[in-house]
Amino acid sequence: MSIKEVQTTCAYCGAGCQILFKVDPERNQILEAVPAMGRTNEGTLCLKGHYGWDYINDPQILTKRLKKPMIRRGGKGAPLEEVSWDEAIDYTATKLKEIKTKHGPDSIMCTGSARGAGNEANYVMQKFARAAVGTNNVDHCARI
Repeated sequence: MSIKEVQTTCAYCGAGCQILFKVDPERNQILEAVPAMGRTNEGTLCLKGHYGWDYINDPQILTKRLKKPMIRRGGKGAPLEEVSWDEAIDYTATKLKEIKTKHGPDSIMCTGSARGAGNEANYVMQKFARAAVGTNNVDHCARI
């Protein structure tokens, strides 16, 4: 078995750490992650860098992505229905306004993800929480 090495940037916290993935090209699977020399990580990795890639090989975790917005109208257990983006945004805005009116802005919390779309999306999320919702209840998984 020939192992291929692929250098990449860690997708978790946005620091830009360099990882060297050991890949089995026949099975198209990552076998191991080792630190590569980068400006931010200088040849070291945190636990997320060492072990946070394993979801890629797990078919139970890695599922098909949604391509259209969906709403569950009938409560818990009801089927999801495809809707337009405008309807999904209106529905979400209405629900958030109802919660804010009934329970106050601090009853709403926003959280970012290091596996998500990157630091720019997390910045927009925290700006939305503070400026639009009016809460400082913002969290992110990279804080740990």
